[in-house]
Amino acid sequence: MHTLISTHYTTIVSFALATVFVFLGVIFLGKKQDSKLNWAIFYSFLYVAVTLPIANYLCIKFDFWQFSAEGLNSVQLPYDLYFIWTILWSVIPVFFFKGRYILPIAIFSFWLDVLMMPQLEKIGILTLNDNWMVGELILIIFVLLPSYFWAFCSYHNKNHGVRALLQVLVMGCIFLVGLPFILEIYGLIDPFKLHSAPFTLQFLIIIVFPSLIAVWDLVKKGNGTPFPYDPTENLVQTGVYAYIRNPIQWSFTFMFIPLSIYYESFYLLLGSVISVAYAFGVSDHQEYADMQLRFGEDWKNYKSNVPKWRFLWKPKAIPVGKIYFDANCNQCSQLSKWFSSSKAINLNIESSSDFPKKTILQATYIDHNGLEYKSVNAIACCLEHINLAYATLGWFMRLPIINPILQMIIDTMEFGENNENCEVE
Repeated sequence: MHTLISTHYTTIVSFALATVFVFLGVIFLGKKQDSKLNWAIFYSFLYVAVTLPIANYLCIKFDFWQFSAEGLNSVQLPYDLYFIWTILWSVIPVFFFKGRYILPIAIFSFWLDVLMMPQLEKIGILTLNDNWMVGELILIIFVLLPSYFWAFCSYHNKNHGVRALLQVLVMGCIFLVGLPFILEIYGLIDPFKLHSAPFTLQFLIIIVFPSLIAVWDLVKKGNGTPFPYDPTENLVQTGVYAYIRNPIQWSFTFMFIPLSIYYESFYLLLGSVISVAYAFGVSDHQEYADMQLRFGEDWKNYKSNVPKWRFLWKPKAIPVGKIYFDANCNQCSQLSKWFSSSKAINLNIESSSDFPKKTILQATYIDHNGLEYKSVNAIACCLEHINLAYATLGWFMRLPIINPILQMIIDTMEFGENNENCEVE
C-alpha cells in the first residue's frame, strides 16, 4: 500500500512539475518580454513564496491538516508541492489576468482547492481534519489575496503605500521569522526559549524606527517605494533623509545585533556582515548610477552633504521649508516665537496673512516641493529642522497610528478666544 501511494504521488508531482517548467519556459524565454508584467509576477511570487510556508505551518499547528508525503521537511510541506503551489497562486493568475478579477480568482482558487484537497487525501499526500476549510480560507485571505493585489498595484502603478507595506511585511517575515526558523532547524538557536525580551525588543524598535519613517516618506514624498526596482519619482531630502542618506540600509544592518542578543547566537551577526558587503559590493554601484541619472545635480549635492552610515546631529543641508502661523492666535504666536529662537536650519517662519492661498485654518508647513502639511504634521516637519532629538520627536508624531490620535486631541482644543481665531479670510 505504501509503495502504491508513493508511486501515485511521484507520478502526479512529476507530471505537475514538468508542466510548470514548460509553462515557465514559454513565458520567460520568449523574445518579447513585458518588464512591467514580469515585475508584477515577481512581487506576487515573492509574497507567496515567503508567506505560504509560514501560513501552512500555522495551519498544521492548529490541526487543520497534515502532509504525509515523502520528503516532508521542517516546515511540514514537501518542496515539490511548495514550488507547484507557489506557481499556481502567483505566476499563473498574474500572467493571464494581470491583477484583474481578484475576487473571482480567489473564489475559483478556493473552489479548486475544495475539489482537489480530498483527492490528494485519497492518494495519501495529506490528511484533512474536520475544520480544514477554515485553514483554506486563511490561506486565501492572507496569502493569495495580498499577493495578487500586490501584482495588480505593481502592474497598474497604483497604491504605493500598499506596495511599500507588503514589501516591509515580506522582509520582516524573511528576517524576523524565516531566518531564526532556519537556524533553529540546524540546532543553532532555540526560538522558543524565553530570552531577555523587553530589553532586546526596545533595542530592535529603536533601530528599526528610522527605516519605518523612511518608508513612509518614500511613499508620501517620493511617490514610490523602498524597492530599488519600484523607485521613487522624487528625491526625498527631508525627514529621516535629512540626517542620513540610507536609513533603511542602516536599520537593516544593525537590527541583527538585538536579534543576536535575543537568540543568544553570534550566527545572526552574519546578517550584518552580509548587509554591509551587499551595500558596498552591489547596491552602492547600482543606486548611485541610477540616482545620478534620475536626479542629476540634486542627487550629487545631497550625496556630498548627507552621510550614508551615520546620523547628523544638525540637518545642515535640509531644503528650505516655510511654516505659516496666525499672529492673532495666542498659541500660534507662542509656537512661532519658540521656533524663531530654536536655531532651526532653513526654516522660514511666515505670517498667515502671507499664505499663498485664500484661507488657512491651521498652522501650515510647505516643503521645497510645494507639499502642504497641516497642524500636527506641520509642527512635526518644523521639528526636523532643529536637530536629531527634536526630529525624532517629529517622526514619532508623524507615525500612521500616533498621528491621527494627536490630531484628534488638537481638534478638541480651542485655540485663542474662539474656534475661528486661526482662520484668515
